Amino acid sequence: MASEHAPDTGPAAPASATRYILRSRLLRGAFLSLVISGIGMSITAPQITLFLVEELHLTDSQAGLYFLTNLIAPITGYIVGSLSDRMGSRLLVFRISAVAGFVGWALMAAAMQAWMPFAINMLLLSGAGAGAAQLQAAVRDELTRSPTPADNGVVAVMRTAMAFGWVVGPVLGAVLGAMLGLRPLLFLTGLSILLSILPLVGVRAVPPRRVRESEIRMPQTDEALGEDSFEAQGDVRGDVTGSRTGVRTARRRSMLPLLFFTAIYVLIMCGETVKLAYLPLYMDRGLQVDAAVRGVIIGLQPLIELPLMLLAARLADRFGVTRVLMAGAVMAVGAHVSYASAAGIEPHIAPLIVGQLLMAGVIATFGVLGITVAQRLLPDRVGTASSVFLSAYAINAALGGFIGSVGAAWLGMPHLFWIPAGIAALGAIALVVLGSTVPLGRPRRT
Repeated sequence: MASEHAPDTGPAAPASATRYILRSRLLRGAFLSLVISGIGMSITAPQITLFLVEELHLTDSQAGLYFLTNLIAPITGYIVGSLSDRMGSRLLVFRISAVAGFVGWALMAAAMQAWMPFAINMLLLSGAGAGAAQLQAAVRDELTRSPTPADNGVVAVMRTAMAFGWVVGPVLGAVLGAMLGLRPLLFLTGLSILLSILPLVGVRAVPPRRVRESEIRMPQTDEALGEDSFEAQGDVRGDVTGSRTGVRTARRRSMLPLLFFTAIYVLIMCGETVKLAYLPLYMDRGLQVDAAVRGVIIGLQPLIELPLMLLAARLADRFGVTRVLMAGAVMAVGAHVSYASAAGIEPHIAPLIVGQLLMAGVIATFGVLGITVAQRLLPDRVGTASSVFLSAYAINAALGGFIGSVGAAWLGMPHLFWIPAGIAALGAIALVVLGSTVPLGRPRRT
């Protein structure tokens, strides 16, 4: 078991992750699905607050409360992830969730009452997000079944798929929203999510492999594992009990490290929702920035994320996962400080651009490494780990919406960004604590 994940050496080690994705029909399909769904979601995400304010006539503070409905998503995510682990039908769950997402956004586009978006998000869209997390679990199953010399690179490239969608989406959303209106824009989001099924039509994912007790053996030393064999450490250490023969008996891991790491991710990333909800409003009302320029500024972040995600995977191999994640946490603090300082710096959009560049680094580090760490903290339940960790997006939205609502009424824009800056700093401290108690990987030898 451990040998499957030992570090690769020799000429095969730097093999291109893209080559392995192109060879696998599942990985190719998952990549294209993530691109399509990324475009759809990013078309609407920066515009949803404008929809609630302009179409349904909510106040700025009331619009922020919409994101609190995402608190139902962790419960939905746990249920869907556990079901996926028991059934092993990752792609079936994903397809059902895509249909639910289409129905949800179509109903959202037709909503006429203020309560309707709140109910739709809780009943349909939360399940859609939980099912989509199973794509990440399917990718991990594929890499476990057929390990490559570039597993970290494969995960990084898969994450760039969603980021690529976010490069195109905000610009399209700003332009199409001005041309067509916000309601047609919401319907386009639902249509994009439905279309994300197409690249995976006819693809069957291999069910997750269940490890038999007789297959789990403990290497005698760290050298046998490999110094950077993070997957081996995650798969073996902590979830086996000893025997005199060297054969270990598997036991279920505690979810506490996973939940703690997910909570850290929430603290680091909750300001992203505040930014998506209120930065477009600030640029529109406070700075009177043209719609196309607003879209370019929002789209700048995912554009920079693309190369940074690949770099983050390489840096994690060289310097360790914890150090790279710590750098991401520090950048999160700096990004929100930049947003908050926009009113006092000329030209006002300069700090916004700096903030977007820093947030690109945050998404690149936690986006690539976060899901991998989560899956390896609970290796015997990858589907559950994926859903629980990715439900942090919904918690981020809920917490960020509450922070934005309170901050808009208390501090106003752009000063409300001082609040997520402080919260991200708490997340950085918690990450140091977790990294000192739970091994998150080690740098490779050079």
